[in-house]
Amino acid sequence: MLTSRIVAALVAAALAAGGLVAVSAPASAGDRRGCTYRVVRVKTRLNVRVEPGGRIVDKLYPGDRTWGGCAKSGRWRRIHGTEIGRKGFAFGHYLKKIGRR
Repeated sequence: MLTSRIVAALVAAALAAGGLVAVSAPASAGDRRGCTYRVVRVKTRLNVRVEPGGRIVDKLYPGDRTWGGCAKSGRWRRIHGTEIGRKGFAFGHYLKKIGRR
């Protein structure tokens, strides 16, 4: 009840000032965007590391598909491993972007 009064007061104040208020729900995990990748140019495995050049936390294999952010961190990409499913970094040279999530 108090929340609806506060929202109504804010909307009324914004409209009186000539502005427009847009209210939306916070983004859910399903709304997050990213890119999908395929492992290429690897004969055995691609290590997933906790940070670029850091400790190995997971592995990807030739032809595996994975997902992660679209932005690079230097020459590395933040992705999800497939063997254990841990998040980490893989060297971008071995990942081919095949789409967006």
